[in-house]
Amino acid sequence: MLVQAFVVAVFISIFVGIVLDKVDKTLLAASGAVILILSGVLSFESAIHSIDFDTLALLLGMMVFVEGLTAVGIFKWLSLKLGLITRGNPLYIFLLINIATAFLSAFLDNVTTVLILAPLMISLTQGIGLPPKIFLLSVIFMSNIGGAATMIGDPPNILIGSQVEHLGFVDFLEYMTAPVLLSILVVIGYLKLTKGDLIRSRDDMLSWLFASNLMLADIRHQARTFELKRSVKHKSLFVFIAVIAGFLLHPVTHIEPPVVAITGAVFLLLVFHKQINLHHLFGKIEWHTLLFFAGLFIVVGALEEVGVLETISHLLVSLTSNTLVLILIILWASAILSALVDNIPFVAVMIPVLSDLIHQEPFASNPKSHLLWWALALGACFGGNGSIIGASANVVSVGIAQSKGIKISFMEFAKEAVPVTFLTILVSTLYLTFLYFM
Repeated sequence: MLVQAFVVAVFISIFVGIVLDKVDKTLLAASGAVILILSGVLSFESAIHSIDFDTLALLLGMMVFVEGLTAVGIFKWLSLKLGLITRGNPLYIFLLINIATAFLSAFLDNVTTVLILAPLMISLTQGIGLPPKIFLLSVIFMSNIGGAATMIGDPPNILIGSQVEHLGFVDFLEYMTAPVLLSILVVIGYLKLTKGDLIRSRDDMLSWLFASNLMLADIRHQARTFELKRSVKHKSLFVFIAVIAGFLLHPVTHIEPPVVAITGAVFLLLVFHKQINLHHLFGKIEWHTLLFFAGLFIVVGALEEVGVLETISHLLVSLTSNTLVLILIILWASAILSALVDNIPFVAVMIPVLSDLIHQEPFASNPKSHLLWWALALGACFGGNGSIIGASANVVSVGIAQSKGIKISFMEFAKEAVPVTFLTILVSTLYLTFLYFM
């Protein structure tokens, strides 16, 4: 019992430290792992065994892949093209940039997506004289919603997809595409309804026509000065499609997602070896994120080793024997916690808890118990929209806005974010309930 209390205290200390944000979360996770090894709770061999190298390999592969595409300029070219297509029309700007954000977030990490599209959204809206805040917030919302669609779109999905047996890229598409698309439609409809005075065409206003023409002239100038060879575009598209195909064909080829990601990254570097500076590229990889995950895996391994996770699963069983009720508890609890704290430690703990729970009665005999995984994924991803600290993309986007003189306070963010989060979790509730009774 004392050992359990000690391990729980270490985990809670890490969790609180992450919330307070006084010490880097990577250092907190690494310190927790070291303490648990030195105290003898885990042997070094057990600690290494606790690390999910599949998850780390998938993360590393996708990081290198995305940084490689960034280095060759494909994302800058894409942002300029999107700017020209909008023609300075507020409605086109709102719809096109948000749809692009949701789509890209399904395949890139959310931070990369907002780094590409948040500055574009700000410059387009300011260029035609509109207040950019709600447009920028919509990009944040779409990045978190779109990221839920695939196994590689958001870290919680990467954790679930890598650690849960029999769940792969195709399963995420099968179960997550519908709630993501529905949530995108609901959120766009909600924002159009509540912010319609900003998000509308202004073809009849001379001042808008003048401002939009000036802005488009500037984008055309940037496009002319930024040359991207057609071969670079074609090669980038080919490698991107090849990687996505690799994920989709897993049921046929049985090539694991981490192998696809690493292979795609290496292939991209080979194709563009003349254009990419490897030292510069590897300097931009988020090694601290990989170390954070490794440390966290060791801490979660210790929780499992001393029986804490088994105790939690028994508590959940005693809480309710109704599978649907438990599915909805997991969904809403994940969403609320993800809005308030880093969702990665929560998801990392819940994966072994749910794995154990699904093998206990009455859940083991219920064919719908697998919906618990989708409740966890939807809650963790959509819940990230709930507050300014709910997801890394939120923090980065607000930082970009601040660097351009646009201040978004915690309460300002929450005022727009809470209704959006509630609507998406409501959509998820209806979706999971529908699947349960199908």
